[in-house]
Amino acid sequence: MSYTYYKEITDWSESNCNVPNHTYIFNEKNQNVGYIKTGTKEEIIYKKPSVLFSKSRRRFIKLKR
Repeated sequence: MSYTYYKEITDWSESNCNVPNHTYIFNEKNQNVGYIKTGTKEEIIYKKPSVLFSKSRRRFIKLKR
């Protein structure tokens, strides 16, 4: 299975939220299937792709793996 990794670079300071930016993992259908917490290297993969994840109003950079 081929995964694509996107590092979130959203600036949350304007929304007064202290939200960490993680690295998100997507499958070939562009569905969010997991993430890597900031400061770790452990991949957390969901049992089913997340249908609630939204890229709107967020910024990402694509990582090379």
